Amino acid sequence: MARVAVAAKVRAFNKTAEDLFNGYAALFKDVYSRVSAAEEEAWASVTVTEAVNLLKVQHQDRNLVSHAVYSHLMKQSQMFIMDNDFLSTQTFYVRPHAQVERFKQVSHLMHTSSPCVRQFSLRVKPIIAELQKMATSTKDQTPSVKSAEGLAFTSDDQLFIRFLLDSLVGVRSVQNDLYTPLVCEIMKAVGLYGGDIDSHQVRSILVDIGVLAPWQDVASIGEVQPGLIIPPPDPEFLAEAMSVNKSGASIPSGGLDDFYPVDPLESIRHDFGHLPVYIIDDHGAQELDDGISVERVASDPSSLWVHVHVADPTAILPPTHRFARRARDMVHTHYFHHGTHSMLPESLVGHKLSLGHGAANGKAENVMTFSARVNSTGDIVDYQVRAGIVHNVRVLKYDDVDAAMSFHSQDTVYPFGQPEKPDSTPLNLPPTDVENFRLLDLFCKRMVANRLSTPSFSYMLGSSELTVSPKPLPIGAVDLIQPRLFCGSPKITYGISEPGNSGSRQIVAEAAQVANRVASIFGRDQGIPLARRSLAAPMGCDKVLADLLKLRDGNGWVDFYEVRRSALQSSFGRYTLEPAEHWTLGVAEGDGYTKATSPLRRYGDLVTHWQIKHALLHKQPLFSSREIQNTFEYVGAREQRWKTVEHVHNRWWALAFLKRWMTSNRKAKVHDVHPIESLTGRATGRVRHDVLRGLSIQEVHIAKLGLFGVLEGAAERDIGEEVAVSIDKIELTTYPVLRLKPQR
Repeated sequence: MARVAVAAKVRAFNKTAEDLFNGYAALFKDVYSRVSAAEEEAWASVTVTEAVNLLKVQHQDRNLVSHAVYSHLMKQSQMFIMDNDFLSTQTFYVRPHAQVERFKQVSHLMHTSSPCVRQFSLRVKPIIAELQKMATSTKDQTPSVKSAEGLAFTSDDQLFIRFLLDSLVGVRSVQNDLYTPLVCEIMKAVGLYGGDIDSHQVRSILVDIGVLAPWQDVASIGEVQPGLIIPPPDPEFLAEAMSVNKSGASIPSGGLDDFYPVDPLESIRHDFGHLPVYIIDDHGAQELDDGISVERVASDPSSLWVHVHVADPTAILPPTHRFARRARDMVHTHYFHHGTHSMLPESLVGHKLSLGHGAANGKAENVMTFSARVNSTGDIVDYQVRAGIVHNVRVLKYDDVDAAMSFHSQDTVYPFGQPEKPDSTPLNLPPTDVENFRLLDLFCKRMVANRLSTPSFSYMLGSSELTVSPKPLPIGAVDLIQPRLFCGSPKITYGISEPGNSGSRQIVAEAAQVANRVASIFGRDQGIPLARRSLAAPMGCDKVLADLLKLRDGNGWVDFYEVRRSALQSSFGRYTLEPAEHWTLGVAEGDGYTKATSPLRRYGDLVTHWQIKHALLHKQPLFSSREIQNTFEYVGAREQRWKTVEHVHNRWWALAFLKRWMTSNRKAKVHDVHPIESLTGRATGRVRHDVLRGLSIQEVHIAKLGLFGVLEGAAERDIGEEVAVSIDKIELTTYPVLRLKPQR
């Protein structure tokens, strides 16, 4: 009876909201024109509250009004797209005028039974056949792209192609996608693609007609990510900087193309002389952000000074420069398997700003140095933050250092075959370097032991890790004049990396964490507003947490399934101005954790450097608390969206690799083993009901592939319980899915 009563109240509420809205329906028609962007192809956004205010509804129940407006925005997905994080943002993205107009045109053609759709299908079929014929003869070549001679798109073709691209914008399942029936009609008319019509089929036809590259996934197409391409408004400090120069030194009053005429901190830089600086990274790394030095303390041999020298782009780049604005728009460098989109121009990073470039040419290098004096128990007992100059810089590779020092390193597992190892000469370290690395290893062990003294732990599962060659792969801008011929195929290596770091990777990670703690402590002690990344302890029973702490290994890791079984609720990371706790890293309340070690690839780190430098030079902040708060609210929201994009992108590439393997190499063996046969999954959650598919599903993790999958139609298994599975279906849709079935 209680359910019936609740349902009745919901129906009454919805009816009242609908009646209320009907009185404002005429005004609602003007909302789109008032909130959409002026440019034809530009997106905009609007919150529910902003839409309510535009309608000027006079009603005492604001919740009822908001629900009425929300309901009608939800019904208009050809104009308004619900944000993926709607519960916290209450935001809808507003489609560009050009997309709305294309929707109207295609909808009209469909409803008037225009022959245009059939004519489009007849034109694209020979294009698809010809391109497939050309591509087959070039599949073993190095990936390349060129125009397909003799083929062209008509103006009608361009309309339908643009419409199909528009349809790839992700619409949440709770919002009715008005593109779906129109897309279905187009795909049925073409008639070349079997199965359910979804975003995978749309992408397939766009690939087959030479619009998208075969190696381009939906998530990485910028035009379908409205939450990431809407330009942010200029922050307050930019407007102020262009009219009033705070303190006269740190922000030039020049134009968007003006660098600092001289290094603002030139007069106070500390010269580290010939102190060795070790930059350690992977083979092929481009943006070298930081290097490490170590010294014993003469007065206290049990203590170590560890210096983290960070690349210093803000020695030339002011916050008013167009490159700084570009960095703010991007938030961070975007790493895709088919190519990297650098936050700062590659020419500037590679030839001037990347650490180690100057030293390779016999020049000193400007750095920002975060130094910590660490005692025998891993406590930071002293610190310094300085603008520095380094001379004796060595660029090394993780694997080479690990081999030379006999450090333990976790080997990546390659279930589909080992990659070709890069040519390298064994590293012959002189005695001074050997001693320094021993000290750095000692420092690393102290920091781990210190973290183990705090009530914190980490947990994670192994994940797929793909290496693609060559990189970048040719993609180019979408060409609607004529099809493009994409030749060749990239070489892909599929690895599985286990969570955590070891060897020199762990040294670098621990040093970066210490540097970020030092940055926060400096801001606290100097009274300078800085953004801290905080993470509270999981929510749950104290006894459960205490029991899990007893299960930690020597590096502070707890078995993933033990944590899942405990039902602890993980907290969400956030930015705050307070020096708050970061539970996972063992950072105490009052110290805080400020990201400062990657200014070449994170905009937030650039802001932190500008703020710290101004304090070093003028004993006061450049940006107010409000400016820092606003900036990092924006940065945090963008980072969260990019995290989702990168997760979907990585998953798509991994599943695309598996699908190709199943098609062409299913019976192939690697070390006498079939990689996708005899798979075992472990349940990671409880069984739930898939309303859309009408069956029970349970998430499982397949360690052999480093992937999560959805097990369908099976009896419930306890979390952590093993089950033999086989791959049923791989869906390369906007949100890729690995569907599994119990092995018979």
